[in-house]
Amino acid sequence: MPAGRFPNFQEAKRSVHRDGHIEVKNAYYSVPPEYVGRIVWARWDGHLVRIYNSRMDQLVVHTQGPPGTFHTLPEHIHTRKISSVEKGAAWLLQRAELIGPSASAWSKTMLKIRGIPGIRVLIGLMSLAAKHPAESIEQACHTALTHEAYRLQTIRELIKKGSAGDQKQFDFIDEHPIIRNMSDYGDIVKSALH
Repeated sequence: MPAGRFPNFQEAKRSVHRDGHIEVKNAYYSVPPEYVGRIVWARWDGHLVRIYNSRMDQLVVHTQGPPGTFHTLPEHIHTRKISSVEKGAAWLLQRAELIGPSASAWSKTMLKIRGIPGIRVLIGLMSLAAKHPAESIEQACHTALTHEAYRLQTIRELIKKGSAGDQKQFDFIDEHPIIRNMSDYGDIVKSALH
C-alpha cells in the first residue's frame, strides 16, 4: 500500500489569455509572459493549481482561490505591459480606498455580488476617478451603496446629477411682505370656529 492517499485532482488544457492568465473554476492564475497565446496544462485539487507546459514541465504553482479572484505573481507581469486587470482585484480595491470609504465599501460589495464581471466595473470606476473629483465619486458611491445599486452606469448618472439630489436647509425668515403676522392667523382661526 502507498504511504499516502491516492491523489485526487482534475486537469485540463487551458489557453493563456492576453493578460497572461488562465482560468480554472472561474478564478484566474498567472503564467510566465512567454506563454501568452499558447496552450498549457492545468491540474487542480481544491488546494493548489499546478500549471505545466506541453512537455509537462511544471511552470508555476498557485494556491487555489475562490471564483472571481486573480492570482498574479510579480515575475509574470511583463515590465512594458501592466494593465489594471493584470494588477488584480486587490490592487483595484486599494485604488478605490484612495477615493474614500464609501467608494471602497461600494467596490468591495459590488465585487462580492457581481464576481468576475465586477473587475471591469472597478476599472471603469478608476477611469471615472481620473475625470471627476474624489468627492463627487465618493458621494455617488455612498448613494449607490445605500440603494444597493452596483452598476457603473448608476455611479455615472449620480456624478452627472451632482449635488442636485442633496437637500439643502434654508433659514426661516420672520418677516416678508407676503407673510402675515401670527396674530392675523389667530384671528382667522377664531372667526372660523365661531
